[in-house]
Amino acid sequence: MQTLKITSLLLIMPVLLLALPRFAVQEGTTCNLCHVDPNGGSLRNDYGITVASSELSRSQGSDRIANYTGIINDFLRLGGDIRFLNYNSADSLGQLKSAFFPMQADIAGYWQVNENVGVFAEQDLLRGQNEAWLLWTGLPLDGYVKAGKDLPGYGLNVDDHTSFIRGGNIRKKALQYEGLVFSPYLSPPGIVEFGINVGNFNFSQSIANQFINESSNGGFGEHLHDKAFTTRLEWWPALGSINGFLGGTILQQENIHLSGLFGGAALGKFTWTGAVDVAEEYASTGTVLASYNELNYNFSSGLNLQIKYDFFDEDIDTSGSSINRITFGAEFFPIPFVEVRYQARFTDMTGNKTTIKPEYLLLVHTWF
Repeated sequence: MQTLKITSLLLIMPVLLLALPRFAVQEGTTCNLCHVDPNGGSLRNDYGITVASSELSRSQGSDRIANYTGIINDFLRLGGDIRFLNYNSADSLGQLKSAFFPMQADIAGYWQVNENVGVFAEQDLLRGQNEAWLLWTGLPLDGYVKAGKDLPGYGLNVDDHTSFIRGGNIRKKALQYEGLVFSPYLSPPGIVEFGINVGNFNFSQSIANQFINESSNGGFGEHLHDKAFTTRLEWWPALGSINGFLGGTILQQENIHLSGLFGGAALGKFTWTGAVDVAEEYASTGTVLASYNELNYNFSSGLNLQIKYDFFDEDIDTSGSSINRITFGAEFFPIPFVEVRYQARFTDMTGNKTTIKPEYLLLVHTWF
């Protein structure tokens, strides 16, 4: 059972503290409206806490819960995320195996030094990872500068790191590569990022120490042209009752080149988000392609139904093997700051005879 727990943990590692882009699309706003980080994700600000406590859940809960803000005093805000997972899959004999274990235990804080300067810190209590940065806002064109230790803002930040556009399957099922570089075990490098926000356009550019393939040595000995450069552009248009989202990112670290497009649209109770990424010189198998599509339906207050499709090709220049996965799920927010998610995942291979059993996941998530 212990082996199954460890294996399951590697297979089903979710993303840490990231925002859900579909919520931003539904609201017709950018991800940074709800979060301290200009890229969205991690610690939530006043508006993000309000949305979590009053708009997502089916029941408002007690007055104490509804009035929670995360603010300790005039300068300090604390928050965190905790996840538990029940993982189920059949073994080679067809018998169902099950494991239950903690998936995430993070705590984060933000110290507002003055009106335009703040300091952020986050600690992953399970894996020992951490990040910390200083944020300077209030610059021309609603600009900012962020400097410290953090991952570059590449691609679509979805809340499942087993998606192939993020880290994919950390424990490979059949292929040599089954996802991009953004594993939860990836150590954040030193980084300097600046960005501007003009109307419904957002632009950012960052320079970071090498971090792909665990290549970072703290930045010492790296020439400027050898560092990791990430360019990101987003556009959040609206057409009548349709809220849209379109963006692209380019990441270059030495000869490794990642580029991708992502976007989404919301109309009534339906929300779609999707992304496609191409990585060159990242994998020894050749140029890889990863894609992601998710369709959500807001069935009722606090209850969302979803279907997701993930695809990964280890070499688009040849007729090599690929992996694809379809996921059916439901998300339930019974009270503020509590999420219960159930998913059934079915994986298939092409160009490979490996048979992968269905997986069934029950995730309980709370945050503050």
